[in-house]
Amino acid sequence: MSDEIKKKWAGRDRVTCAMTSDGLFRAAVIHNTATVRTAQEKHGLDPVNSIVLARALTGASLMASMLNGEERIVVHADGNGIVSSVHAEAMQVGEVRGYVKTNATPAEGAISPLGEGLLKIQRILYGKYEPVTGIVELRRGDVTSDLGFYLTQSEQIPSAFVIDVAYDENDLIRQSVGLLVQAMPGARPEDIFKVYDSIDYLDRLTEFADKGYSPEDILQQIMPSEISIVNTSPIDFFCRCSHDRFKSLLLTLGLEEVKGMEADGQNELVCQYCSEKYIITPEDFADLKEKLLVERN
Repeated sequence: MSDEIKKKWAGRDRVTCAMTSDGLFRAAVIHNTATVRTAQEKHGLDPVNSIVLARALTGASLMASMLNGEERIVVHADGNGIVSSVHAEAMQVGEVRGYVKTNATPAEGAISPLGEGLLKIQRILYGKYEPVTGIVELRRGDVTSDLGFYLTQSEQIPSAFVIDVAYDENDLIRQSVGLLVQAMPGARPEDIFKVYDSIDYLDRLTEFADKGYSPEDILQQIMPSEISIVNTSPIDFFCRCSHDRFKSLLLTLGLEEVKGMEADGQNELVCQYCSEKYIITPEDFADLKEKLLVERN
């Protein structure tokens, strides 16, 4: 492997998971600037919407890092604030995607981006026919503290989230770093409070990144005892949408609906997860109608 390739690989967005030597805490740190900035640029987001989506993508990636393979975490919140909903999906293998929607009529007096509403977390796991789902009321409507509240309240795992996003002079994301710490069975309340205190007195995580700290370096600074690295994985904004997938979805509409789309000139489809546009050509419509006719007969 050449030095240039090694440098590029080392500079990729990455999440690193660790366990303390006494087995009382597990933690993950993610540095995902390119990932969340890609999301901001693809969706054309302002700072308010982009920070909500960045936090959701970061939180989902941190939680997914503790799963296996293509198991997934879905973070979805609906609120009455400036942001009406945010959705993020992340796999343990490092793929993450998502979107955010603006509220046309936000509630008066909403003091957080999402305001009041609900947070839903889904875990799509191997061997489980249905997703494992939990729902809690939004506590602060800022995503970060809501995720920590969800894990502590719904899953009974004392947890702390820190998600720090910094912007440049053009309101584009220039740094994004996240931390998730969870207490394991056997951790005493005083152990947990000690970790919480150390987190409260941390410098901004983006300042660690500005100084060149890796996720492993940050973990070493935060955790109360020696740690062992469990795994480290690259992270990318990645959507599995494609032209063929959209055509397959159109086959579920039925012949009359497809004919109506063609007649009305509705030939552009946009993926809500990544804003990629797909054009349905006259040849595509002919192929779809032929297949739907065969199914009808």
